[in-house]
Amino acid sequence: MIKIYGSTNNKNIHTDTSNTLLGAKQYATRNGLKNVSMRIGYNVTILECKVFNRWFKFCNNTKTILLTK
Repeated sequence: MIKIYGSTNNKNIHTDTSNTLLGAKQYATRNGLKNVSMRIGYNVTILECKVFNRWFKFCNNTKTILLTK
């Protein structure tokens, strides 16, 4: 299956934007979105969230943001 990266809005609607994670982050930053997600087939996984103008990994198991250095 092909990985497609995109953005997820507040209603959990995924929009395909890029073939790379970097491209999806750039699109989200330019358009004021805070989540970047990945779609494989019909399944969507949130990968990173933007907090205080920095990207942090999102843990899908616990639904928390991982703050690491």
